[in-house]
Amino acid sequence: MKPRIHPVARGFTLVELLVVIAIIAILATMLLPALVQARRAAWRSGCINNQRQIALAWSMYASDHSEALPLNGYGSEEEVGENRLWVLGNTHMDPGGFTNRSWLLDPRRASFAGYVKTLGTYRCPADRSRVEIGGKEHPKTRSYALNAAMNGAVPDLWMHLGGRRLFEKAGDVSASTPSDLLTFIDVAPGNVCHAAFIVHRGFFKDLFYHLPSVGHGTRGVTAFADGHVDSPRWVDPRTFAEAGATWLPNHWTIYHPDSRDLRWLKEHAYGANIP
Repeated sequence: MKPRIHPVARGFTLVELLVVIAIIAILATMLLPALVQARRAAWRSGCINNQRQIALAWSMYASDHSEALPLNGYGSEEEVGENRLWVLGNTHMDPGGFTNRSWLLDPRRASFAGYVKTLGTYRCPADRSRVEIGGKEHPKTRSYALNAAMNGAVPDLWMHLGGRRLFEKAGDVSASTPSDLLTFIDVAPGNVCHAAFIVHRGFFKDLFYHLPSVGHGTRGVTAFADGHVDSPRWVDPRTFAEAGATWLPNHWTIYHPDSRDLRWLKEHAYGANIP
């Protein structure tokens, strides 16, 4: 009887391994842009859902308070005093405010606390920004701000709003075009501070002051007074250059003459019926 011959296992040659690695690298290169786009789309979808919930809270608040819109503005607990803004938000000089959960969820400090009870609702999924406190970095709690023209009263933001407050009651909003009127916006992470998003229309006509987020590629996320949420496309290279900064506390230096993005924000912050 002849001895049984077992086949000898043959391994990959170096050349074959290199070919396989090269193919995997090519496939990864081809798939990476699609994965990035899918991740951005998921983040934008999460941001849209967050703003829908906050916009609903804004509408419910007015219904529950004889059509009065929630107070808006900025300041520390001491500066705001007896007033309750929709949420608290202060300047960059108060870094603790960027991480203070009670400023969003405590009914004694935030008028939206009874409507929005989940901290994550206030933070865009694409927002990875952090603030340094005591030598340690901490994630910020809030990405969104409310159009300052919507009852920007504490302090009175007349200097930014062209000398007067504009929308104090739901009826003031209805007199304009609610579907075109901006309420909440995803703010550039390095620029977010106040609870109010200021679109300056005072003396400095080319001043941005607050920048929209560019964390969704070329698109932002904005809510409107009729409750719908949209993703406007930003087009000015200066918007992307400055909005990508990790820390942007000096609002008075953000001048963008002839910015199409700034013009869009002005048109939607104040409404077609506001001179």
